[in-house]
Amino acid sequence: MIVAAEPAFRTRHANPYNALLYEAVAEQGITVREFSRVDLVRRRPDIVHLHWPELTFLSGHRPWRMLVRLLSFDLLIARARRRGTRLVWTAHNDGSHEDRGTPALRAHLDRMLRRRVDLVLTLSAAGAIAVADRFGSDGPPVVLTPHPHYRGSYPFGRTRDQARAALGVEHHARLVVAVGQVRPYKNLPALVRAVGELDDPEVRLVVAGHPDGGAGEAELRHAAAGDPRVRLELSRLDDAAVADWLRASDLVVLPYRRILNSGAALLALSADRTVLVPAIGAMPELAATIDGGWVRLFDGDLTGDDLERGLAAAAARAPDERPDLAAMDAAQIAAVTIAAYRRALDSPPLRRGRRRADR
Repeated sequence: MIVAAEPAFRTRHANPYNALLYEAVAEQGITVREFSRVDLVRRRPDIVHLHWPELTFLSGHRPWRMLVRLLSFDLLIARARRRGTRLVWTAHNDGSHEDRGTPALRAHLDRMLRRRVDLVLTLSAAGAIAVADRFGSDGPPVVLTPHPHYRGSYPFGRTRDQARAALGVEHHARLVVAVGQVRPYKNLPALVRAVGELDDPEVRLVVAGHPDGGAGEAELRHAAAGDPRVRLELSRLDDAAVADWLRASDLVVLPYRRILNSGAALLALSADRTVLVPAIGAMPELAATIDGGWVRLFDGDLTGDDLERGLAAAAARAPDERPDLAAMDAAQIAAVTIAAYRRALDSPPLRRGRRRADR
């Protein structure tokens, strides 16, 4: 079997998720390569696997180029499917985090997915429900393939005290951390405001990651101004810095306004840290999957009381305690993924015309 994935391994530096999955798939005898349109012309793969189609087709600033990408892929994948290739899509999110392209282009992308996708993989049961809502009763089969953990992908070897010494964080501080790209949907100013509700002088907040340079960064800087307990490390982080900030923390907080699945939550758990997330999307499902209260939930807007409860739960843990992430083992997830590929290949290509509302 040959799988052409978009992306496969090239995004390892930004997010090891795809590389983790496809290395495990390759170890089970499957050939995996980066997708190229040449695949659909000269070298027919068995599976074309898309992950974030809005990034693949709607990136850039020229709508005409986005349209060319969409139309050419639509034409080529339709031809390839007639010859036996199957199109698989992993639905990571319930829509894009930020609107890309024009409304007409986004509608065209949605129509293409509904007409051409033969199989959808989702990271959670909540994701499967979102896919069913999007495709309707004539949608493709949906298979659950959880997000793999990141143990072994980041250098998590330092203890809490060692990481704090390296980063200049006081040993006694009650440290709340948010790590990753600074983007508006992450709602980080709300985290700063929640810290401001706490009177405890030992509380510290660090927001570490590369900013998008837009209004989200400006709002974050404004919210943090005047509180010496808040530290902004707004720059690109290498894997060692990401690992150190997580290991130095007592509590990792993801105050998203909207979220379905979260690789950042799995990253925090992989660093053996309690994570506080909103009770939306697949987050309650994740909390139920990981025993021991490692995933703490809050309802509505994040408050200082939510932070206090999360910090208290983290403080009650033994220093060497670790969450059980066996359900997120990459080899196990790869086996389910390969079985899903074979299921798609054993079935005729799904034929779904445009819905009447799209005509």
